[in-house]
Amino acid sequence: MRDPHLENRFPKLRNGGYHVTSSKDPRYNCIAFAVGNLTRWWQWMPARTKGYYWPIDWDNSLNSWMEVFRLHGYKPCENGDFEPGIEKIALYVDEDNVPTHVAKQDVDLGKWTSKLGKGKDIAHDTLEVLAGFQIDEYGIIKQFMMRPYLRIPRISPDTADVSPQSSTET
Repeated sequence: MRDPHLENRFPKLRNGGYHVTSSKDPRYNCIAFAVGNLTRWWQWMPARTKGYYWPIDWDNSLNSWMEVFRLHGYKPCENGDFEPGIEKIALYVDEDNVPTHVAKQDVDLGKWTSKLGKGKDIAHDTLEVLAGFQIDEYGIIKQFMMRPYLRIPRISPDTADVSPQSSTET
């Protein structure tokens, strides 16, 4: 499904090669999406700020983002090529080398996926459709990281606070 609003924000989407995979959801962002947590907004802030989560006490540098992903099993790698049993992410930076976005491979679809700010999630054929310095584009791809693909279930608002049911066997 094409989305004229997204195509205005990201002009390279006008050539196709993408589809919307979820409706708008302001509860989470691209970082949360990449680690599989759809319940909170992950963003570094200079001081503790309600509504923002950042698991380490660093800054908003590329190294800080990479450390957050290391905590979730990722390690740096050379490229974004799809490999069996491997899940990769691509970190984008702006002209000042400040991280702006992370895209994640959907191993099952063979496409890249992105959460676009507070908006929709999309699947896209290439990383380049979000790269550049026009309108809302995210800059350049600066770093790839990878981890074994374990098909870990995402934490969503529907599953976040569910405690296991106890059962008694007879």
